[in-house]
Amino acid sequence: MHLSLLLHNSGHRDSLLILMMMKILLLFAFVDYTLQDRTTTKYGTTTKTTITTPPAGTTKPPGGRSVRLPLNLYPVLYELELQPFIYGSNPVDFYFKGKVKIEMECRRSTNEIVLHSNKLNIATSSVRIETMTPEQNPIIPTIEFDTVNQFLILKTNTQFVSGSSYSLYIEFSGPLLPDLAGFYQSSYQRGNDTIYIATTQMQPTDARKTFPCFDEPAVKAQFKLTLVRKQPMVSLSNTPVINNITRANGWIADHYEVTPKMSTYLLAFIICDFKYTVNITKNNVEYRAWARPEAVDQTPYSLDVGVKILTYFEEYFDIPFPLPKSDMIAVPDFAAGAMENWGLIIYRETAMLYDPMESAETNKQKVAVVVSHELAHQWFGNLVTPSWWDDLWLNEGFASFVEYMGVDHVHPDWLMFEQFVVDDLQDVFNLDGLVTSHPLYVPVSNPSQINEIFDKISYEKGSTIIRMMRFFLGEETFKKGLQRYLKELAYGSAFHDDLWKALSEQSKADGKPERVQNVKQIMDTWTLQMNFPTVFVERTLDNLRLSQSRYLLDKNATDPGTYTSPFGYKWEIPFTYTSQSISNFNQSDSDINWMGKDGAVVELKNALPGESMDSWYIGNVMQYGYYRVNYPESNWQKLIQQLKTDITKIHPINRAQIINDALNLAKSGDLKMNIALQTVEYLSTEEHFLPYSAASEELLYVDGMIERTALFGAFSKFMKATFTIPFNKLGMDNSGSRHLETYVRRIVVALACKYGNEECIGNARKLYSELMELTDGTNPIDVNLRSAVYCTAIRYGGVEEWDFAFRKYKTSNVATEKDVLLLSLSCSRDVWVLSRLLKYALMPEEIRKQDAVSIIIYISRNPIGRCLVWDFVRGNWDVIFKQYGGSFLFSYLITGITAKFNTEFDLQSVHNFKESVPSLGSGARAFQQAVENINLNIKWMAKNSQIIQEWLKTLP
Repeated sequence: MHLSLLLHNSGHRDSLLILMMMKILLLFAFVDYTLQDRTTTKYGTTTKTTITTPPAGTTKPPGGRSVRLPLNLYPVLYELELQPFIYGSNPVDFYFKGKVKIEMECRRSTNEIVLHSNKLNIATSSVRIETMTPEQNPIIPTIEFDTVNQFLILKTNTQFVSGSSYSLYIEFSGPLLPDLAGFYQSSYQRGNDTIYIATTQMQPTDARKTFPCFDEPAVKAQFKLTLVRKQPMVSLSNTPVINNITRANGWIADHYEVTPKMSTYLLAFIICDFKYTVNITKNNVEYRAWARPEAVDQTPYSLDVGVKILTYFEEYFDIPFPLPKSDMIAVPDFAAGAMENWGLIIYRETAMLYDPMESAETNKQKVAVVVSHELAHQWFGNLVTPSWWDDLWLNEGFASFVEYMGVDHVHPDWLMFEQFVVDDLQDVFNLDGLVTSHPLYVPVSNPSQINEIFDKISYEKGSTIIRMMRFFLGEETFKKGLQRYLKELAYGSAFHDDLWKALSEQSKADGKPERVQNVKQIMDTWTLQMNFPTVFVERTLDNLRLSQSRYLLDKNATDPGTYTSPFGYKWEIPFTYTSQSISNFNQSDSDINWMGKDGAVVELKNALPGESMDSWYIGNVMQYGYYRVNYPESNWQKLIQQLKTDITKIHPINRAQIINDALNLAKSGDLKMNIALQTVEYLSTEEHFLPYSAASEELLYVDGMIERTALFGAFSKFMKATFTIPFNKLGMDNSGSRHLETYVRRIVVALACKYGNEECIGNARKLYSELMELTDGTNPIDVNLRSAVYCTAIRYGGVEEWDFAFRKYKTSNVATEKDVLLLSLSCSRDVWVLSRLLKYALMPEEIRKQDAVSIIIYISRNPIGRCLVWDFVRGNWDVIFKQYGGSFLFSYLITGITAKFNTEFDLQSVHNFKESVPSLGSGARAFQQAVENINLNIKWMAKNSQIIQEWLKTLP
């Protein structure tokens, strides 16, 4: 599953959110559904007595059961039939009914079967258990529910015998809600008509909301599916259709090929009226791209990229794609960026559809990245699956790294592995520098805890340490080790030690140094403890002296004690370096110097032979290592001077690293702020995207802290002067620009307009005015600058400009354009307009549920909207918590809307509100992180306000 935009923007990327639109919007929403315990089902015509899986918390779990299934009986094959009723005029009444037969093998003798069910109506008279020998009578069990663990417990007086086989038959029904979880309804408009579809999202724990099943990732079985639909709808699932059989009343039953052995969360099916484009891969896999009929012409790019990347991964992993076809489909409402269901990958529209006339280069890259991520999962996650959700990072971290490999294969000129540094590594530092972070490998049990770890740590930190591992193993050993791992565990499940074992064996086979032959010894220090180190590098004559310490943004923050480090917060660190005269930024695993988890100081003798004492040196070349680097002040000054005189002497990755490390070491008190600020003084001469991105991130943090103080005027003047120079050089014309040149211009234009460059503002307003006057549906505004132009025009305009944008948002057929418009709507300076937009956020008929949290966070990043949002969230808490509490999105909402809070009053307000609401459950960690960030902001203000004031006075 690809979770992106909020992963990258839940901290202080407020204006970068407007500038870059680099990542997919991730949203998740839950709507509870409750029914009486015993009823006659209201779904369909059946009159059988049913039991509804009760809502969580209404009954006590029997016997204090473990959250894990006992698995005395183990599923082998599901024969599942589902029939959604989505053809009426009132979607409130939509429902589905189904029946499932589960063939099981008994592994341990028992008298009960325990499986999952949630929010389903079980037809009790239908439930029966049969032995695989037909002469024996069916077993009729008694039925219990464990509502805490979402267990359906079937007890009998008959003993199930180890080694024997049984089948379980259940009929059931359930509501088809627009809640983006399990089997749910989605819709779109065609003129004045609303078209409804039924689609799925099972990960992590919502297959049980669709049918009774053994809903754990390691419990793999085959699935034989039948979907029942009406014309003109079509159905799709993981495998191809075998045949179509006409039933009474216009129903058609589509029977599907049996799936490979796979996890329940990878099962997927859709009933819709979509169209497709198609291609065949080099290895004869049919690859189709589906979309609404009105948007199918936006599928060719993702189809082309998908075909190329699927073939590349087959060759790289040396394992053929195991299915005869692969479908990708863009649905109107989808919780995540996309979901890797085997053979039927489901996307939200912005993650798959691309219109070259209406979508920016950032949108094009977004599509390529998400397609690559989901295809990587076909091997990492689908073929080999983590044994439990505590190793989610093993699934998502790998896909988040391998996605860069796939896109780099198709678009080598995009420099994807350079972009990695600012998009993943530097971004996750912000969260992982908190005491409220968590290790990569983290114990989880209930569904809300599982949902919580779909976060930057699992995705971005996971991908970053894999990139580091690839570097210290070398590409060939890394590649062969992955092939070994996938082949040995194909169609099974894995613990992270299985990966370390395969890579260690490959390292030994390739004759790698003894240290890296024990991959577990190295990687445990990165996966079993949270946070990361700072390496302090000090020169003595020709030698370098290295020491490590735990990095924390706030060293005095109170650790909640949720996790303890088995290594005392010391790491196995692959350290590299270069210097002014060595100037080697193209290093390999043979250049690594290791620092051990014993924490001992490391002396590199004769590291800088003959190097002038006036020369600079840099640690962590190309930032392959997941750590920050600090130096004595004298070396910082030499690096700063180099940036001011000739930036070409330092690689763009390390220029971005210098800025990011310096300003964050200043946040933590490890470097003087007045030195750190000097690293951005050269920016007006910068030309590369990476340093611009890193600098913009840090400068916009400063902006957010001082935007309500007297300092802001002088700071704004500095920013205007800094970005006016490149603006005058680059202008607002992207004609003939290469991919990353459009990224640079996008940042420069947005910041020039934001900080008052009159030409930029004037051009933006003029372009927008021309757009408002056009009636032929054309748009003269450069697609790569629309976010900046729209936002600027709405910020400096009035309600007329806002209403125009909102009408375009409601009527546009291009999802990427809708995203830009939605973001721009939050730029208004009219309080009542922002209040209206907030109201719309909870009205699905105005703003789709998948976009609700994003618009709330967008508005909170507007200086005028900050307090509005805080009041709005508190005033609508019951609705918001009902929809998002317990989901991974909850923490993004809370930390996002409080990101700029930086006063004692703000802190007390959050404390008071937290104490006033009922139990938050696992959502309490979101408030812990918010409080830690607010405390950090308060300390930053107290320590740095005067320093920034003095620094601004020194600038021309």
